[in-house]
Amino acid sequence: MSGPLRVVFASVHAGGGHNTVRDALVRSVTRQDPQQQRIVPIAWTAANGFDTFYRFCVQWKLQGLVFWLTNFSLSAWFATVLNPRLMMELFALLKAQKPDIVVSTHVQLTACFQLARWLLKSKTRIINVIPDYGPPTPTFFPSIRAFRADATLVNGPDTFEVVSAKAEPNEVFRIGTLVSEAFDELGVETRTAAHKDQWRRELAEAIPDLLRLDASKPVVTFFGGSGFASGCRPVIDRLIHHPDLGTKFSMVVLAGRDAQFETELLTLHGGKPGFFVLGFIPHPLLARLYALTDVPVMGSIAHSTLQEMLEMRCGPLLVHRVIPGTEPPYLQVLERERLGLYEPNPDAMSALVLEAAGVTSASLTLRSLKQGFASRAKKLREEHKAIAPKLLHQLELAAGREPRRLPDSIAVGDEIPSAD
Repeated sequence: MSGPLRVVFASVHAGGGHNTVRDALVRSVTRQDPQQQRIVPIAWTAANGFDTFYRFCVQWKLQGLVFWLTNFSLSAWFATVLNPRLMMELFALLKAQKPDIVVSTHVQLTACFQLARWLLKSKTRIINVIPDYGPPTPTFFPSIRAFRADATLVNGPDTFEVVSAKAEPNEVFRIGTLVSEAFDELGVETRTAAHKDQWRRELAEAIPDLLRLDASKPVVTFFGGSGFASGCRPVIDRLIHHPDLGTKFSMVVLAGRDAQFETELLTLHGGKPGFFVLGFIPHPLLARLYALTDVPVMGSIAHSTLQEMLEMRCGPLLVHRVIPGTEPPYLQVLERERLGLYEPNPDAMSALVLEAAGVTSASLTLRSLKQGFASRAKKLREEHKAIAPKLLHQLELAAGREPRRLPDSIAVGDEIPSAD
């Protein structure tokens, strides 16, 4: 086999996280091989099924049940029969692109690719990605080798340790996350009043309502993705009536694509001094919002969000809600690395927010977390940046190739082809 490897980096619309993980992986190889001498990356997103199912699970709070089903090692394989349209889409992709490798960021998508490869008698190598922390359930890494992907990419060091103990040589690799260029370009190391006002003005060019935000005061921002920012509603309802809102602190709610939640808040409180509601915003604006934020409050926390916040030195993180299944292990990371606090009680979380914003006296614990947070965040980001370049080598190993040495890359290079 000669020539560069054709690698499809595949994702699904199931919230924005899977696409963000996919894009970070593509970024890792393109920065190392901008001229595509070793790998031709093809970014691809499935069109069918997942987004509707994802939103249904969010609406009816079924994420915990879905995760519990992954304790059955073949559950993802059985679920392939529920989406024949997706299977037809994968057949077409494999036939048209003839990839050497498919890297899949969603375990259900991985199983569908494995089945499609078997039915087509294809030699494409399938690689599964586990971006979350903690020991994976059997669906993510089945004990029977025949049902596992050809290789697995994992994020957390704890996950890597658990999976490696069960794996064969060159079957499991750690990945490092490179955030998008929008975050790199901002280069947040300090957060002075002048910096904050600059980011506010840049945001206001696209969101004029932010012209009335006073960047000299602490900014509290509620995050959680399109499905989970509303999980912070009890805390928002308490703080929005606080007498110091608008005079001692401002509050921003990022509702994402949750149009109903955005409309409700705007109808009830739109224009209130110190209060702002934003819908979905692209990465360049999101980076500036992270940088502007002094106190992030999370209704959900996942791999990409955490890495982006650390890159922008946005924290310590105050986590109010986590999605059952994949997200609770993140709380252990926050505690171990001293990155934030988890508080599910709305009254207690409201008090924490006011402490973090300097409206009331902060506890010793919170003061300790704030002291040195930027250096701890930088240390973890540097670790990811050091691991990320290894992906190129790892993919070649997974394909059974001897890696070729090329000069170090200094530019991103050509645009990534898409199979969409």
